[in-house]
Amino acid sequence: MGVTEGPDTAAGSAGSPIGEDARGALRRAALGRLPERRRVALGLDGLAQEAGVEQGLAHKEFPGEWDLLSDLVLGAYNAMSDAAEAGAERARAEGVGLLGRWTAICLGVRRWALDHPDEYTLIWGSPVPGYVAPPETMVAGARTVLALLGTLREAQETGVLDTYAGDPEPSEGMRRNIAPLAEGLLSGLPDQTIARLLTAWTQLHGMVGFEVNGHIAGVAADPEAFFAHTAESMGVFMGLPRG
Repeated sequence: MGVTEGPDTAAGSAGSPIGEDARGALRRAALGRLPERRRVALGLDGLAQEAGVEQGLAHKEFPGEWDLLSDLVLGAYNAMSDAAEAGAERARAEGVGLLGRWTAICLGVRRWALDHPDEYTLIWGSPVPGYVAPPETMVAGARTVLALLGTLREAQETGVLDTYAGDPEPSEGMRRNIAPLAEGLLSGLPDQTIARLLTAWTQLHGMVGFEVNGHIAGVAADPEAFFAHTAESMGVFMGLPRG
């Protein structure tokens, strides 16, 4: 006597998952598609049509999609750095001290990021698969670091930078993180200061990204006040004098 196959049995015999197996298979398939969200669709022909630009001219301006993407990345880094430097200049013009200048730089980065969330996410979100940014984008991005670094250099030169000499000695792994910076952009700063700057830099963008991606509402009733307080706290953490 044969067994009559019902819908579930038939699906199983054909190799199709059933019940919780189907749910798990669908979840895995959906998770497999998530990396596609990081891909940037910059087909030049389609963009040229959308922008009302002749295709030949579009390809003359940007020979390939990566060239256009690099232009966007470079523009975003420069715009963020412009905002950081403008914050520093305003603070300097107002006679604000080094700690206030540090905080103003961070607030400039935040304000630009909130006004331009897509550009911020382009440079500080998930990497675009297959894309390698050219060196000039790194130079543009370093301008923001240099604005912050300027406050530390000035504090060091005037003898008011707390170098936290009592900090624990860096581990061997941490020394590998510090060494290339100590030999390059951050030369002349104590190892403890460089280690703290790595913390402050990642904290800055962690906090900005947290807000840009819409996660701040449940944390702070006044996000700007929260950010300003944290940026100032990081400035103190870096050894800048209060007042």
